[in-house]
Amino acid sequence: MHRNILDITEEIIKLLKKHKELSTRQISLKIKSHRAVVLRSLEFLKRIGYIQERKDDKNKVDTRLFSLKQSTR
Repeated sequence: MHRNILDITEEIIKLLKKHKELSTRQISLKIKSHRAVVLRSLEFLKRIGYIQERKDDKNKVDTRLFSLKQSTR
């Protein structure tokens, strides 16, 4: 069953409001969607300035962490 990209984007926003910061893998597992679709939605939200991204310094693997910007919380 295919879901609308707008529904997935809304789920991501709700998820980031609940959790402070999540990786792309965590987001895709929690909303049960493919990582490529989640990344497309996250890139759009980042482009419009709704979320911010940072690299995780704690792991050796490059992990992209996303969170809502301060003004949108």
